[in-house]
Amino acid sequence: MSGAAHDTDTGSATRRPRLALMGEFSAGKSTLSNLLLGRSPLPTRVTATRLPPVWMSRGEDAVFAVGHDGSEREITLDDLDSIDLAETRLIRLFLDSELLELCDLIDMPGISDPNMSSEVWQSVFDLADSVIWCTHATQAWRQSEAATWESLRELTRGENLLLVTQFDKLVNERDRARVLARVRKETEGQFAAVYPVSLLKALQAGDDVAAWEASGAAAFTNHMVDLLLSQMPEEDGGLARIFGDTPYAAEEDGETAQAMSGGFEENDEREEAAAEPPVDAVSDEERVIPKRVRARGTGSRTERLPHREDGAYV
Repeated sequence: MSGAAHDTDTGSATRRPRLALMGEFSAGKSTLSNLLLGRSPLPTRVTATRLPPVWMSRGEDAVFAVGHDGSEREITLDDLDSIDLAETRLIRLFLDSELLELCDLIDMPGISDPNMSSEVWQSVFDLADSVIWCTHATQAWRQSEAATWESLRELTRGENLLLVTQFDKLVNERDRARVLARVRKETEGQFAAVYPVSLLKALQAGDDVAAWEASGAAAFTNHMVDLLLSQMPEEDGGLARIFGDTPYAAEEDGETAQAMSGGFEENDEREEAAAEPPVDAVSDEERVIPKRVRARGTGSRTERLPHREDGAYV
């Protein structure tokens, strides 16, 4: 099913949790989306200033434009170039991704985009349960971000996480410690946790566990999976719908989380052209199957999603 008659209920006890990616323009939201989904879901030529919020769910590949009156029309990815913000509240995108077994993902426009009114994303914010906020390390937690988040955080229904992105742009340990200490102080009590990450290094880590952990993404994805699984609705089968009837045993080595990274199509033109160095795109034939998010072997809800060798859920 591609997803016609789409669920926009904010209070349903049987739907997947919805995770919104937010932050200022060029803070790394699209790169984070690529990392979590294991692919670039949108054409590289589509820029952030052209699009309203993009709500992604698991399903057969399909794209819908949803109007402010709730009307829907099926479109193609090629049609995104001509989306009229005055007529379109959001884009509904269905695709195959492991992350979307755990949640729906809503990629919001940048809050500081001078070419887009804040009303574009404000009208969709009430759909989200939790937020991952991206702030760029070299200008972390600007006053505009703090003011916007202050007006929004009480409206969320779950834990929220703050990512200090492009952390590798801070060239020495003193600067990194100083920025991280300041951000944690200024946001104390506003987020469940603050994580410094280099998203491109995480994408490029491949099977290199040390590089993945050094990117800062390991601790973040552990927490994210824990957050999402804790919100899975019991009325809809809860964890059993993800894990099946077989108990998920703790991993003996207690390995730290690894990403759903792998190959992806470069998406710099959409949001990060000025903020990130280019990464070579790969074809679908060369695309690496994303690694499963896994967590420490504690026997908790954050255990690695069990898979057969063919990649299917058990």
